[in-house]
Amino acid sequence: MKPVRKTLTTSGAALSLALVLAGCSGPGVDSVELSNDPEPNSVPSVTFETPLNAEEAGAKELREGEGEEIAEGDTILLQAALYKGSDGTSIGETYSRGAGQVLQLEQDLQDSIPEMYEALVGAREGAIIAYSSPETSGAAGDESTSVEVYEVVRKIPTDIEGDMQDSPRGLPEVTENDEGVPTVGEPDGDAPERLVSEYLIEGDGEEVAEGDTVIANYVGVTWSDGEVFDSSYENGSPASFPLDNVIEGWQEGLKGKKQGSRVILSVPVDQAYGTEEDLGEDADYPAGSLLFVVDILAAVDTPEAPPADEPSASPSPSATEE
Repeated sequence: MKPVRKTLTTSGAALSLALVLAGCSGPGVDSVELSNDPEPNSVPSVTFETPLNAEEAGAKELREGEGEEIAEGDTILLQAALYKGSDGTSIGETYSRGAGQVLQLEQDLQDSIPEMYEALVGAREGAIIAYSSPETSGAAGDESTSVEVYEVVRKIPTDIEGDMQDSPRGLPEVTENDEGVPTVGEPDGDAPERLVSEYLIEGDGEEVAEGDTVIANYVGVTWSDGEVFDSSYENGSPASFPLDNVIEGWQEGLKGKKQGSRVILSVPVDQAYGTEEDLGEDADYPAGSLLFVVDILAAVDTPEAPPADEPSASPSPSATEE
């Protein structure tokens, strides 16, 4: 029987959010209102006049947050719910997928979606913001524009503070380059037969709990040749993933570790993706034992999937019908 293989990140499962499209308050989102005060990690319900057709991009804060204020340059975790502009029905949401979306409030976002950037800067953790624009048009024949509702879950630190310790005996040396990115030396000798999970920098945050959603920067190399096969630094932003959706070596190795820590993980083949025989030709994942350096930036509760029959949006009558 082949081992269950889980992706390290959830990029393939996440919704294609409008925040990665091109495109304060405009007329298209004026009628959008919250119809509930959602509990943490639950999908917000909204109501708005239908059909909604935004002639220009606009963002509207539906609920003020009560947490830390978001500033230029910050990295944040968002959850999202999307609604069809023609009738208010749900298109999809990220809550049930766990990971959410990590977003950096940098120049690229300001240039591509200035309305959303302006709404986020100065907002507080817990804020809920609606967005619509001509770029969020519906399917062919549907002239309405969809409504996207984003919840600012929390601000994410991007640096790990503290002096780095030496790697455990038998594991390669870890250093930092000028940008603070960890660099793993070439492994020497055989990989440990058992999982190794040790602090390189021990933080002082709360421990990661089983099933949490973890936000992390990481570098992964193969034990066989020390080549980097995956890196959040090269991907451009920290990764977010429910701990239940990653390889067993990450599940066991990160559980109980403190937020704000840098951890070195040596993952044996039976807790990684498998052998070359297991994976077959043209596999997307590396075979054999693996080694990771993981910066645990934050961990949050993973949202539960909403009931399938639970409505998450409802339209209100259009102005022409009143």
